[in-house]
Amino acid sequence: MKRKIIITADGSTTIYLPQWNEQYHSKRGAIQEAYHVFIKNGLSLFKNQEISILEIGFGTGLNCFITFLEAKKKGLKIDYVGVDAYPISNEEVTKLNGSSLK
Repeated sequence: MKRKIIITADGSTTIYLPQWNEQYHSKRGAIQEAYHVFIKNGLSLFKNQEISILEIGFGTGLNCFITFLEAKKKGLKIDYVGVDAYPISNEEVTKLNGSSLK
C-alpha cells in the first residue's frame, strides 16, 4: 500500500494513505491530537499507579512516544504494547518529525 508523509497544521508529520484517503493522525495536528486523546483524556486520569496500555494500530508510534515523555515527567510506570498490521519502515520513521519533541 502506498504511503505518503504529510505535514499537519501544527507542523508535525503523519502518514497519508492515498488509496483510502485517510491519514494516521488529524490533519489539524498529529501532536495536538495525540496530546488530546492520549494525555488529556487518558494518561491524566491516572495518578501514582502503574498503567497498562494496548494500542491497536500503533501507526507512527507518536502516541506511544508522547505517552513516554509525559510518563517520564510524572514518574509513572507504564506497560505499553502496540500492534500494527502494516508497520511503517525504518525509512519512514526517519522522515517523521515526532522525535523533535524531546
